Amino acid sequence: MNHEGYVPIRTKLAVEDLEFLADARTDLLRFAELGLRLLDLHQPRDAGGITSDTAHPILRCRSCMWRWPCPTFRAMSESFGSSLDAADPSLPESA
Repeated sequence: MNHEGYVPIRTKLAVEDLEFLADARTDLLRFAELGLRLLDLHQPRDAGGITSDTAHPILRCRSCMWRWPCPTFRAMSESFGSSLDAADPSLPESA
């Protein structure tokens, strides 16, 4: 790895290979940005209802209004592993 953070490639690549790699890098960055935007949209919020357990109020997703955690957040959490579960203390342990 050089001082700019790139790994120099000493093999000869065709123009098509270089174009593919450049497009794949761009696509991967856009996909990562999409994931972050989806996570930002799907966050818990207080549902505002009356509950007998004031320590654990009912939460709903602020985007789709499903009970928290919503299906979108669950799918992303399963895809990314347990790192999202640990980052969100409002997520039930059984989720």
